[in-house]
Amino acid sequence: MAIRIVTASGKGGVGKSTVCKGLGLQFAKAGKKTLLIDCDAGLSSLDIMLGVADKVNFSWLDIEADRCEIADTLIEVTENLTLLPSPKFIEAQINDSIISEIVNNIDEIYDIIIMDAPAGIGTGLIRAAKGASKALVVATADEVSVKGAKAVDNVLKQHGIEDSRLLINRYDVKAARKGLLLTVDEIIDKTMVQLIGIIPEDKNIVYSTVSEKALRTKKSDNAFSRISQRIDGKNVELTLSQIK
Repeated sequence: MAIRIVTASGKGGVGKSTVCKGLGLQFAKAGKKTLLIDCDAGLSSLDIMLGVADKVNFSWLDIEADRCEIADTLIEVTENLTLLPSPKFIEAQINDSIISEIVNNIDEIYDIIIMDAPAGIGTGLIRAAKGASKALVVATADEVSVKGAKAVDNVLKQHGIEDSRLLINRYDVKAARKGLLLTVDEIIDKTMVQLIGIIPEDKNIVYSTVSEKALRTKKSDNAFSRISQRIDGKNVELTLSQIK
């Protein structure tokens, strides 16, 4: 049975899809059969970020509409990384259980399934969360993002996901020390979610967000590697010195 994770955030623009890409590449590199599901109907981005936009013919909405089978939607990105894209347009009312139904049908094929939920606390988040058993709550070190992260965690708990972990993205140690951003301790205190990892501020991650380019700096690559290992149950130390 696969580890099923929904990535969520209250505020848009925190780099949630980049986190999905980074973790997906790490799991695949480690030999884990990994599926990324883009759950953001009408605003798909993972196909572009992974360089497979030209291969998209169907989405999970086509499965719902009986226009294709699940296998027709799956796009191989690398040997161990597969993408299930989201629809470019929303044609009708969407079944809130469609993602969980798909995941239940293909769960045994994969080691890791990551659902990239749309930002916010609406039906898109709930639809994605229904297919998951764990959550990564992604936040940046600002008050608005942290407030949204707390709200998202509350919604996830209301829908049965108790196993949430906080992932702090684009963290700038120097700015936090100067009081320009929240510190790690302040973020944890305000969200009340257990920390699983920190991704440093890195311009190369930004470049990878808008193209299919891989994460090529040692700093960001190592951060994603450590987090992927923790998700996989390994005991990997977590300290601020790792992201300097």
